[in-house]
Amino acid sequence: MNKKSLEQLLFQLREDNRMLKEENAYLKFELEQLKSKRYKSGKKRPPDVPAISSSPPKKRGGLFGHIGWFRKKPNAINRIEELRLSACPECGSNDLSECKKIEKHIQEDIILPKVEVTMYRRHYYYCRCCKKVVSSKGKDETPRSYIGPKAKAFAVFLRYAVKISERDVKALFAKAFNLTIVPSSIAGFRNSIKREALPIYNKLKESLRRGCFIHADETGWKVDGKNYWLWKFSNKKVCLSHIDPSRGQKVVEKIIGDEYKGILISDFLSAYNKIKTKAKQRCLVHIKRDLEKILQYWHDDKEVTVYCGRLKKILEDAMDLHNEYRTKKQDVVYRKRRKVLVESLEDFSFPNPNKRILKRFANRLKRHKNEMLTFLYEKNIDYHNNHAEQQIRPDVIFRKVTFGNRSLAGAENHSVIMSILQTAKLNKIDPIPVLENILLHSKQNPFPKALPP
Repeated sequence: MNKKSLEQLLFQLREDNRMLKEENAYLKFELEQLKSKRYKSGKKRPPDVPAISSSPPKKRGGLFGHIGWFRKKPNAINRIEELRLSACPECGSNDLSECKKIEKHIQEDIILPKVEVTMYRRHYYYCRCCKKVVSSKGKDETPRSYIGPKAKAFAVFLRYAVKISERDVKALFAKAFNLTIVPSSIAGFRNSIKREALPIYNKLKESLRRGCFIHADETGWKVDGKNYWLWKFSNKKVCLSHIDPSRGQKVVEKIIGDEYKGILISDFLSAYNKIKTKAKQRCLVHIKRDLEKILQYWHDDKEVTVYCGRLKKILEDAMDLHNEYRTKKQDVVYRKRRKVLVESLEDFSFPNPNKRILKRFANRLKRHKNEMLTFLYEKNIDYHNNHAEQQIRPDVIFRKVTFGNRSLAGAENHSVIMSILQTAKLNKIDPIPVLENILLHSKQNPFPKALPP
């Protein structure tokens, strides 16, 4: 082979080597994405990133100048005990003279409640007007049930909010209250609460549809070992759970309606793409995380770093503008800066990108370009979907403990009860009395702020 042929072969081999390196990096990125979805991410450094010198270990304890936490004194003292001596505890002498010094020590403790057994003696009467035998219902009575509403509500709260097993609930009731129940009866408690709370659940769904915005997210779930999805839809006052075998668009339409008149805040899942809404806001934190991960894998590729750096700068400037005017009125300066950012994103493009990963981001920008800066036009709209992720976190912890549900009835119980518990938490209401009133068929509105009359 002559010199020219060797040069051409060398050029071809270099080009093939470059393409193989790019393909290898892309496949590593895709593998990391799939692992992070299926398993807990370990946040490992990519293998080709040079080691960074470790910073000195952080000093243990609070920061300098940090004010410590101290227990506040209780508002009321229930019992005062005078500690006097008639003899010296050291030598036993009775020759004591009292000093002026008195030390006060306040101690808080619990008093375990006792089980209260109530017999309802129901008297029957014959009504000559309606020609029927009638009777009354006792206060705090749940007919045909041997366990009262307080115990049922507390057992369900321990199961779903504290996330302890049914056997542990049984042990706690036996030790703390001297009340004997069997674990299987707790399933009956859940069924009763779900049956009575279903109308409230439907009202929460209607209230959610009337809201100005909805945060939406989903996570994997198991029902009798089969793959399902747990969906979470929420705003600042209502939280709704829904377990469904589908992860598609029909589930979103089933919950928020065919045409939602508010703003839908979500990640980049395709199920939200064709939902009819007033506007949409895509989570910028998701795309920012992807950009940072790409910069880790393609840190030595100038083409990739320039592209990601430009996009990251636009998103960070938009976040800074939002945070700066969070408590301020939008003025002329704000509108000018917003216009510059919107035009930057509109003009932002990467013509004919030869990197597969950049093609993916270019296509994502093309599809969702008008859904990324909605928070700069609408007041009180977040640029992230953290609220939905916070609301879905208790379900994720519950899944780690129980591995999902064993039946569709159990999945329905979970959806209804978790919706009641988390809505109560959002409204700063004690959930146990809410569950108790549901069992007692109380006509009182459990969530006055979330469910207007």
